[in-house]
This record gives sequence, structure tokens and C-alpha cells, in this order.
Amino acid sequence: MKILSFDVGGSKIAWALVDENGQILTKVKTVSTPQNAIEIENIFREVVNENDFDGFALATAGVVLDNKLAGKPNNLPKGYENIDFESIVKVPCLIENDANSAMWAEYKIGSMQNARHAVMLTLGTDVGCGIICNGQILRGKCGAAGEVVFDCSGRSLQRMAAELGSRQNDCFAIYDLASKQNGAERKAYKIWQENLLDCIQRINQILDTEVVALSGSLAKIVDYAIVNTSIKLLQPHNAPVIKAASCGNYAGLIGAALLCTQKMKG
Repeated sequence: MKILSFDVGGSKIAWALVDENGQILTKVKTVSTPQNAIEIENIFREVVNENDFDGFALATAGVVLDNKLAGKPNNLPKGYENIDFESIVKVPCLIENDANSAMWAEYKIGSMQNARHAVMLTLGTDVGCGIICNGQILRGKCGAAGEVVFDCSGRSLQRMAAELGSRQNDCFAIYDLASKQNGAERKAYKIWQENLLDCIQRINQILDTEVVALSGSLAKIVDYAIVNTSIKLLQPHNAPVIKAASCGNYAGLIGAALLCTQKMKG
């Protein structure tokens, strides 16, 4: 079974053929996301016409409910939410939020395997959150479950560093300096990681989860030994295990394809 899987974000569109086991079968191709919905639709039509596949999957920015976008994503052009993807393809079609798609890949073949209750936080410029509850994606009444504002984003780290007097505006430069000297960058990084821990603690108080997986670029700068030791001290009876996500940059493509496969198999 071959799934033509897309991942659409504000800066780029990526696609590849993926099999039912989550293996990427072709080279992942990418283009910059056009600022016009018609141009985005034309990319889909062109790629669909160039490939032979059994199912179609889309991991997209924005809130998704009942296989449709609930509104225009903040980082995509007006009209994108109205593209009728099901009319473009003549095979089973699966549309899912990108954070949920990436989380599903981690749940099926990555760092959250064998956990019935798990959460994935995507740490980037902003923070995305996906929730697995009793083996199912938790969506809520309108698809917005997990859409929480967390103070552990890249923007947060940059803001805290600036407030403490740092001249660095790059998160990895801040982290690099934090590991070498006891200055504004180290203080900012320490506060940022404490905020991350506080977010995880609050999530676990509500959901009582087994695993919290961290993905996104800033997951690379988390001190996993410290946060795991700290969460056990804060919540000794039901601390989750905090892990780095393992499916990589194309987790959204993989997860959407796995969800499409599941839908096709019933």
C-alpha cells in the first residue's frame, strides 16, 4: 500500500510516498509555501498527477475536525481552508493537524510506543501539543484540544534572554553560551527549562500520562537527565518519562500516512 503524504506549514510544503509501516519510499520533496491558495492547490494537483498511490494523507497547520480544516490557519493564505482535497484525488483521503500527525508517528513507531496515555510537545518558535488518551488522539469538541499557550517556546527563550541583558537572539546561540558561562544566557536557559518542566507537570496533573515526547528544533537543547529527575521529585507517584521524539523531521508525513492506512483498513 502506498500513501501520497503531504506536510503543509507556513514556510514549506513537503511530500513523499509512504508505506503502511511508516517507511518513506521516495525522496522527500519540498517547495516553499506559496502566499496564494490557488498556487498551493496547483502544487497538489501537479504532484497527484505525477504519482501512483492508494491513499492520500495531509498533515496541515490549523485545527482539523471531521477530516476538514475548521478555519484558516494563521500561517497560511486566505482560501487555503477551502481547498477541496477530496476532489483532487480519487482515493481515500485523510486530513489531520500536523502536530497530531507527528504525534501519531511517535505513538506507532517512535518514542511513545506501548504507551496508552502520552503527550507530545513540539518546541519551536511556538509550542504545539498533541494528546493520546487511551490509545486515541484527543481532539475535543471542535478539534482544538491541546491548543494551549506554553511559555517554553523559542520566542519565550529569546524574550527572557533579552530581558536579562543578552544580545543574542538565536536560541541555539543562547544555549551555546549558557553551557559555557554563567551569564544572562545561562539564567535565561535555566528559566526556560523550568518553564518547560512546569508545563509538563501541569499537563500530567490533568492527564496522568505515561510519556511526554519532545520534538521540534528546541527539543535538542533540553537536558533530559535534569527534567526527568525533577519531575520525579515533583510528582513521585505518577511521574511521566520525558523523552526526545525519534521520528525526525518527517514525522508529520509518516503519521498522516499511518492514519490514512488505519482509515483504509477500517
